[in-house]
Amino acid sequence: MSAERPVLTPELCYSAETMRRFLLLSRSLTDDTISGDLNSIPTVKESKLLGSGNSWTKPEREKVGSRRRICKEFVTSSVFESWKARDEILEYCEKIANERKSEISATTAKKPKVDPRLDPYEARDLPTYTKEEEILSWVTKERGVEDIVRDRSWSIICERCLDIGADTATGATVGDNGSGWRHEFQTWRSSKFR
Repeated sequence: MSAERPVLTPELCYSAETMRRFLLLSRSLTDDTISGDLNSIPTVKESKLLGSGNSWTKPEREKVGSRRRICKEFVTSSVFESWKARDEILEYCEKIANERKSEISATTAKKPKVDPRLDPYEARDLPTYTKEEEILSWVTKERGVEDIVRDRSWSIICERCLDIGADTATGATVGDNGSGWRHEFQTWRSSKFR
């Protein structure tokens, strides 16, 4: 289950509250429920109890293989899709804010500068902190939140899912703190758009 992504319009980016509500809802429906969603998939500890893949019986291999597929499908179809939708919104709003900021900079560059000693009221007419800077600020903050949420989610995924986020040669988990999601997510994203 994922939150329905709002239609991207420049006006939407100027409504930080609407964007934050979508991001919060998306995180709560995807990342906050990962533990519950993955409860039926064997953990790394459970798979070690089964022994090496060579000593498993055929039904055990099929059962673990099926769970691996289910886990991989869940991660790609639910988690990564949700992350992609949130990334697209943040990227879009950042692009809109930067474009608008460039337009504003171009128009203010043409405007003659007035010495505040000659016109002390000129300074009050100039915005000190633009809406575009506010958008860029909350995009940066939301990206920080995304990193924290994804690190936590990826740690849970690596713990519960076999072969996801693990080096297949050594079986080691990529990144001790769950930060290996960046590589997996980028690989999935680039393979999706080939």
